[in-house]
Amino acid sequence: MLVPNITQKLTDKEIIYLAEVIEKDTFSDILNFMKGEYTVEDFIEILRTWLNVAWMQHHIEKNEDTVIFKIQHDLGKSWSLYVKTLATELFYDILGKKLEVIITKTTLKLVFPTK
Repeated sequence: MLVPNITQKLTDKEIIYLAEVIEKDTFSDILNFMKGEYTVEDFIEILRTWLNVAWMQHHIEKNEDTVIFKIQHDLGKSWSLYVKTLATELFYDILGKKLEVIITKTTLKLVFPTK
């Protein structure tokens, strides 16, 4: 994977810039091309598809008011920061909702509000 290799050599500020400014526009264009409007479930399904293609382990827990999406990886905290930034920015831009994300060196926990 190219992005995880690149992120290991960047500062946190550079990683955030990469996700917010460069990558977000690309992903946003792809999402807008695929479909005009999205639900939380659509967003989660797209994220799940991306992770399946990348062979990333993940687990989804559905609760009454949230969907908790856990991702396990061995790509370091920089990659976690990259995904956190990209997911939160896209989720807010597309659905107008805030996404709670907790990261570690080897995991991400994304908490999607469903209401």
